Amino acid sequence: MSAPHHDEHDLEPEQTEGFKVGESKTIDEYQKLDQNDESLNKWKASLGLGSGTSNADPSDPRKVIILSLGLEVAGREDIIIDLVQPGTLEKLNQQPFTIKEGATFRMKARFRVQHQILSGLKYVQVVSRMGLKSKMQEMIVSGCFTRSAHRQTM
Repeated sequence: MSAPHHDEHDLEPEQTEGFKVGESKTIDEYQKLDQNDESLNKWKASLGLGSGTSNADPSDPRKVIILSLGLEVAGREDIIIDLVQPGTLEKLNQQPFTIKEGATFRMKARFRVQHQILSGLKYVQVVSRMGLKSKMQEMIVSGCFTRSAHRQTM
């Protein structure tokens, strides 16, 4: 059995008309922003700014590191794909899992943010049937995600 073919265009997100990404700021810029505003200082502290702790590897340019993906289906054990382990993606491409048509399922991602604050994440999921792309789902998760030693889940 040959491995399924994945077209890189399948994973390109659609452009939302009229949407403009806000100006990106560095962590230092956020820390210096309105330093005399007590409520803003509390917000910055809730994001972990000013704590001096960073788990970011300076040689790793990634902003978000996806640690695992999970498939949750009622009545069965969750499928967790540990993306930290080397070779996981290659193995998954050779042996993809099957979801029964019409099944209700939920995807869960564990991730870590490094180097900066993100104001949102976009998740793109492509479902194929018999090797043909049949459904693409995009989900935008808004909120503030900041560098942290803690893993975050969406």
